Amino acid sequence: MAVEKRYSFRNPVDIPVHIRYRKRRFFCARATNLSAEGMYLDVQSLTLPTGTLVELELQHRGKDLLLPAVVVYRTDGCVGVMFREAQVDLYRDLSRIRPPALAVPAF
Repeated sequence: MAVEKRYSFRNPVDIPVHIRYRKRRFFCARATNLSAEGMYLDVQSLTLPTGTLVELELQHRGKDLLLPAVVVYRTDGCVGVMFREAQVDLYRDLSRIRPPALAVPAF
């Protein structure tokens, strides 16, 4: 059994994110979950080694955000990034946004 290394709970999200690498907009990805310390990105065909410094470009509340991060995990089609500074406000705001619950018919 693997030891959990995160400091806070991750919430599911679906956010478009542009990954900037060496000051160039590099790739469009989708964030699939988020914590105050980082996010997990579906990147399809992008390969970034662990330790790579990136910037994540995304929009939130009508503002463009540019978040410095480092790649800490990668698999085929996904990367996990850790923010260089915790994003508590972003996490708090997006954790409040929940899709409506599906109605379950009573029998």
